[in-house]
Amino acid sequence: MYILKNALKSITRNKLRNFLIGIIVLIISISACVSLSIREAAEAAKEDTLSDLQVTGTISFNRQKAMEEMKKSSSSSSSSKSSSSSTKTDRSKFDFDVLQGSSLSLSDYKKYAKALKSGDSYYYSGAVSLNATGKILPYGTSEDDDDSSSSSSSSKSNSNSGNMQPPGDNNNNNSNTQNNQGGMGHQPFQVNQGDFSITGYSSYKAMLSMFGDDGSYKITKGKMFDETSDALECIISNELATYNSLKVGDTIKLANPNYEKETYKLKIVGIYKNSDSSSEENNRFQMNDPANNIYMNYNAFTKIIKASAKANHKMTDSDGNKTSAKLTENLAFTYTFKSVDNYNSFAKKVYKLGLSDDYTVNSNDLQQYENSLLPLQTLSQTAIWFFIIVLAVGGVILITLNIFNLRERKYEVGVLTAIGMKKAKVALQFVTEIFIVTFIALIIGTSVGAAVSVPVTNTLLANQIQSSQSTGNNVKENFGFKNDDSNTPPDNNGGPMGDMFGQSKAQNYVDSVNSATNLFVVMELVLVGLFLTIIASLAALISIMRYEPLKILSNRS
Repeated sequence: MYILKNALKSITRNKLRNFLIGIIVLIISISACVSLSIREAAEAAKEDTLSDLQVTGTISFNRQKAMEEMKKSSSSSSSSKSSSSSTKTDRSKFDFDVLQGSSLSLSDYKKYAKALKSGDSYYYSGAVSLNATGKILPYGTSEDDDDSSSSSSSSKSNSNSGNMQPPGDNNNNNSNTQNNQGGMGHQPFQVNQGDFSITGYSSYKAMLSMFGDDGSYKITKGKMFDETSDALECIISNELATYNSLKVGDTIKLANPNYEKETYKLKIVGIYKNSDSSSEENNRFQMNDPANNIYMNYNAFTKIIKASAKANHKMTDSDGNKTSAKLTENLAFTYTFKSVDNYNSFAKKVYKLGLSDDYTVNSNDLQQYENSLLPLQTLSQTAIWFFIIVLAVGGVILITLNIFNLRERKYEVGVLTAIGMKKAKVALQFVTEIFIVTFIALIIGTSVGAAVSVPVTNTLLANQIQSSQSTGNNVKENFGFKNDDSNTPPDNNGGPMGDMFGQSKAQNYVDSVNSATNLFVVMELVLVGLFLTIIASLAALISIMRYEPLKILSNRS
């Protein structure tokens, strides 16, 4: 008790010095509180976003790995040749039929679905290309265009219509993946690209990215097709309906682009509006125009594929070789997971169920999730470095102040030890003084830091996001494009080039936090206070233990 009373008296006797120490600790505590709160807010936002994240995953063919294995096999087989020639890649060793892509069937995907856990599910879709026939014309063409194109099938030829990519979660409905099966010395049959993209969905859940609350599609006339029926019913865009004077209840006739006599009749049960299809960049190419996308139930879609396979019509190339003209489905299968842990578990179990190492499990949602947290995580890392620097500089200043303080009070130390007080108690008094001043300033600093942490975090986060967007805008301007995405042409993946520059993802950033300082941050600040007390007292403890009281008194001038 004596030490505490003496410490309080000493604090009041040296008000200016202790006030200066308190100010320094106050600045450190406010900075520490804000920095630690930003870090805690980043972790909390990460957990909250992760808990609400709907994770989807796909199985894709690892073409790069397959090419490396083929190249390795080619190099080993030519090892007997000269070293100069062995360094060159033998293109004839690449099997383009294998490199074409995934060969997984619907039954394969459902087999791997056994790796799903409770709460997980899946959906799928298939896409194929069909030609206009009869009176219907694809949006963006005229009757003259249709006549000229029908006389020359090469104008609509593509590498493989079966490689069309059905719309996915990113609504890239106008994208067509055209895998080139050919190469040097290997030219496959050219398969005609149809006028319309026909996509069949397994369920309404597979269409939520388009027709959901945040989707850009809406049924304006009629109704959605029955997700359980196999009737040849479809929904078409309002542009296509207006262009061909079509209405709900009408029937359209479409043909196999590889064999025009093979036709299918689809009944229109609904007309949809796509709010993203009116921009200029989406209407430049007929085969990619979203207005020519037709959607139907997967069961009905399968009937068309099976009917085409059963008909098994043949087409002949310029050399007289024949091959099947049947429609080839491009299957897209998506797994949905209740949590990230379920996704990680699935990614391991599918290989135990027989999935080849040539395939990988991917999730675009996780990548987008990481991108959404990027500004907040960058801010968190900056705040931690700032906290470390402030703590180090503040500790050095406190040590310096206490060294000068101890020199001024050296005579006091000599008197106390001369009258019989042990050096340990004298040192404890000095530590108590620093502890009291430090924790009073720490309490005030924590209160102020907690009050300003949320607005400061949100302000800094807004600046960080703006900086990220500015970087993307600068890159975009360097390419000669304006910052308005509507003036940016589509990229090779069918989306606006703003995606490449990071523009479209900016709206998905975590741009605010609701709370920052919590009990964990307060506990960390208590440890900071103890650390500052120990650091500030260290010089005093060492010096007091080395002082000789009689020498101190005899040297007093």
